[in-house]
Amino acid sequence: MTLQAAARAMRDDLPLEIESVTGLERVRLARLPTPYERAPRLAEAIGVARLAIKREDMAGYALGGNKLRQLDFLIAEALAAGADMLITTAGSQSNFCRSLAGAAAKVGLGCHLHLRAKMGTEVVGNLMLDHIFGARVTFTQQSDPWDPAIRAELDAIADDYRARGRTPHVVQLTGTSAATGVAGWVAGAAELVADFKTAGHTPDLVMAVCGSGLSLAGLALGFKHLGSPVRVVGVSAQQPEARLKAWITEAANVAAERLGYATRLAAEDFDIIDTEIGPGYGIPSEASVAAVRLAGETEGLVLDPVYTGKGMAALVAAAGDGRIAPGASVVFVHSGGTPGLFTHAARFATT
Repeated sequence: MTLQAAARAMRDDLPLEIESVTGLERVRLARLPTPYERAPRLAEAIGVARLAIKREDMAGYALGGNKLRQLDFLIAEALAAGADMLITTAGSQSNFCRSLAGAAAKVGLGCHLHLRAKMGTEVVGNLMLDHIFGARVTFTQQSDPWDPAIRAELDAIADDYRARGRTPHVVQLTGTSAATGVAGWVAGAAELVADFKTAGHTPDLVMAVCGSGLSLAGLALGFKHLGSPVRVVGVSAQQPEARLKAWITEAANVAAERLGYATRLAAEDFDIIDTEIGPGYGIPSEASVAAVRLAGETEGLVLDPVYTGKGMAALVAAAGDGRIAPGASVVFVHSGGTPGLFTHAARFATT
């Protein structure tokens, strides 16, 4: 059997469906819906009236995370194109790349990760899992995820595989795959609206950490399209507010057009907090380490110090200085990232 025939047979065996909110095909790999849990002791410690956690860390394979929703759609897209392998890029400790490598292993696709070396090349954390999931890993010296030079490198890698008889599919969240990534979290917004209905309570705010910003774009677009009044607040782990706002708005509206929505997202429809980036992308801060400890001590909730810990630090700071009122009701999207906790284990050493 040829690789292409094997890919077609694999597609026929997977649980494919048309997702109702977006109208796009997805393969149901993620374990959905994810839990929606109250966190009263953490709410009291932070100083908000009500706090719930959307447990994307419990979404399923490869240690879960918010990227699994996007991958349901991205994998379906790759299979529809007849792909037998995936190529993508991000930082060397990327949660998305670890999740994509796990998805590729789960459905039997090849995987090549072309990672930014700036975050380090030691085989720990997500990078260790990339290898465990069977991905081929190479590195780029480019540091800006939006740099066109990275796309040129991905295309060269894809051309090399084609010359060897493979059918690669390039996934680039900061490029051609952005609209599909947004769609994954438009569907996630609909799931949260259902969570609110089940809980009998719609929160004031939904907070989520932003790397590429596509999850936040999907949430903000999805809530607006569905008529939900909830305010979306993104906490940047990487980019300044102005750059991230412009990108999120652009990506959301490209996705809206693709989905056939009349709804369009405007910059004033959501907020970005960029004060918790700390020493830099992928580097813990004192505030994020403290936030990880607080979540653990009050709820047994495991965050990481470079993504979700920075998001929780932003929530703590905003509640402390009055930007979030004491009577506010908040949902925190736990986007996963557990491997990052162990990568930075030394920051949690006690004497």
